[in-house]
Amino acid sequence: MMHYIVQQGDSLYNIAMQYNTTVRHLMDLNPRISNPNRIQVGERIEVGNQWGLNPWWGNEWQMGNVEYQKGIKEYKKGRAEYRKGRAEYHKGRVEYSRHHSR
Repeated sequence: MMHYIVQQGDSLYNIAMQYNTTVRHLMDLNPRISNPNRIQVGERIEVGNQWGLNPWWGNEWQMGNVEYQKGIKEYKKGRAEYRKGRAEYHKGRVEYSRHHSR
């Protein structure tokens, strides 16, 4: 049985998509999860076998999953950069207002 450790920003739905399964299937594998909207960072979740619900997809699915994982990492990196940029923008607006409101 494969496991996944919940990361910041994860949802049970996203984890299900990563492993080509459903939220219901993950909840069946993890009976301690009573609310799919309440999973904790660092929580260990059983995700089934490495092929999800369809073991016949073989290497094609595995290769697609690797690309998907790379995309998720890039998305999270971009989201963090965006938030950093927004914070800098707001900081600049405050500074501008402070110097030009006299």
